[in-house]
Amino acid sequence: MKKVDSKIRKSEALIQWMDQKIDGLEISSDDRTRITAACFDIALEHQKAIVLLIANKLVGSAFSLVRILFEAYIRGLWIGKCATDKEIEDFKKNKLEKTFGTLIQEIEQQEGFQEGVLSKAKAASWKAMNSYTHSGFFQSVRRNTDETIEPNYDEDEILEVLGFSDAIGMLTALQIALVAGNVELANDLLERSKVELKKP
Repeated sequence: MKKVDSKIRKSEALIQWMDQKIDGLEISSDDRTRITAACFDIALEHQKAIVLLIANKLVGSAFSLVRILFEAYIRGLWIGKCATDKEIEDFKKNKLEKTFGTLIQEIEQQEGFQEGVLSKAKAASWKAMNSYTHSGFFQSVRRNTDETIEPNYDEDEILEVLGFSDAIGMLTALQIALVAGNVELANDLLERSKVELKKP
């Protein structure tokens, strides 16, 4: 899978570049900011894990992380941009009772998110994400060949997962820059994302 190997190298280079850019950024110490930043940090770790797992031929495990990568990014956005003080307190008690779809709806009422890209991504991929995360049919069918039970993932599917992971990673890094109030870095990340997302 030469295309996958090439994409892995590009993803690794992107991750290294983003790490260098966001390392050492300072943020405020209030609960909203710290929880937001923590969610984004989790998302970036999942992005790295997806690339690492695919590089080591553990594709099923990589696919299972796509949903929680997306969730960590969305939760970070929602805490930072939408949550009331009471909802932050509920979140701290692990008692938040809003559906994931509701979080996205509330985010998409905010400036910069009103085009509905997040809800479209969820609508297009949520069933597959759930199936991969929960060992459903989409995951189990890809463990079968004509004669054996072993990983059998299509190259295009792997490239799609790496591309989605890179996109969410870049969006996450962009939000980290904004949380830190570093507009110059946010612009750098935005320009890099335009280049990266055009690559095959």
